[in-house]
Amino acid sequence: MASADHQMEAGCPSPTSSPSSPLSSRRTKSLLQDSKEEEWDSTCYDITKLTYWTAFTMIEGSAWENKALWGSIGRSYVVSLFMAALTWFTPYATLISSTSLMKMGTFLTVFIGFMLGFFISSSIERWYHATDAFMQLLDAVRKLQMQLAALGVAEHYVSTITRYGMLSAWLLNLNLHLHCHCRPGMQIEQDDVDDQEHIQELWETLDRFRPHLTTPNEKVTLMQYNDSYALIWTWVASLIGRMAHDGDIPPMASPTYGRILDLIQQAFASLRDARTPFHVKAPFVYIHTLVILVHVNGILNALLFGIQVGGTFMFTAQTPDEAANINLDVKDTSTKVTELLVAFCVQMIAPALYLTLLDASLCMSQPFKFQDAKIPLMRLLVDCENDLASAQQIAAEPPLWKKPKFKTAT
Repeated sequence: MASADHQMEAGCPSPTSSPSSPLSSRRTKSLLQDSKEEEWDSTCYDITKLTYWTAFTMIEGSAWENKALWGSIGRSYVVSLFMAALTWFTPYATLISSTSLMKMGTFLTVFIGFMLGFFISSSIERWYHATDAFMQLLDAVRKLQMQLAALGVAEHYVSTITRYGMLSAWLLNLNLHLHCHCRPGMQIEQDDVDDQEHIQELWETLDRFRPHLTTPNEKVTLMQYNDSYALIWTWVASLIGRMAHDGDIPPMASPTYGRILDLIQQAFASLRDARTPFHVKAPFVYIHTLVILVHVNGILNALLFGIQVGGTFMFTAQTPDEAANINLDVKDTSTKVTELLVAFCVQMIAPALYLTLLDASLCMSQPFKFQDAKIPLMRLLVDCENDLASAQQIAAEPPLWKKPKFKTAT
């Protein structure tokens, strides 16, 4: 959606489509220099265009791109056509009150509006919470590097700790996004993503993207565990303890050591928060009730609209003599057509919008399963790697003073 210039200003990857195209693609080449795969970023778009009617042309990445959604809408129209044909062959269908049909079709809207509004609010909150948790994980790695640089810790220790931190973040990203579906209703969800086959696939993907993050011995050890991204921080805590014992950092009883451990605990806690949308879904009883209400509302309104279509066409097909026999005024034709247009908006367009909101909220509630609401973890990872590399270069060559060095009494 966004133009190339705007995405570069926002720090987002440039689209692969030409800048002159009316709708720039957000399916950009991966930020990984060694990868030729596409990386979807649902947060890179030109928000200024959404205030104009050009928003109607922005289809890619929206809920309207979901074929399952259009399938449900199409079935509603089929039901309406079937009901209209049935009404056509029903005697005295022209006497059906349009007002009664309208009232009957709107009695579920209050319940749907309340439940759907709550679910959308909860879904977007979970999306932001998961994104914030992942950013806290990366911030913890940056802060650890800064703490160690301030103490003048040996470069190989700093490199090892930051490497472990990025390894944890990469494993978490791959664990969450390895089997990301395209859109709701398009694929069947996999029950077990922690078996040996998936673990092997995860590490093969890591070797293809960032082979330097782990040594062969570390890989053999970590591959034995499903939650290796979390267990890595046990190594980090153990290494920090060893450094305190050897005098490379202040001793364990010092506030500085406690501060460093707080950063490690912050990173560990953020792992749990980032995985919450992956492990904990909204209660089935709530989601199932909401989905059933939305579909029942769509089916009911499709039936009622079909009745109204059939009755209106029968009314317009009446001759003056036939209309007089059943006390109808042929001058009411314009009124009937107007009521039909209003019924189309209320009974066909409104249920379709409810389905669209449901589709969007389902995507946001599970950002690690559906591409349209995918959290751009890859971009955040690469940004963090660049920050760490820049900070390491800056810390290695202070402009007006010598590098700090924490020294213990000998």
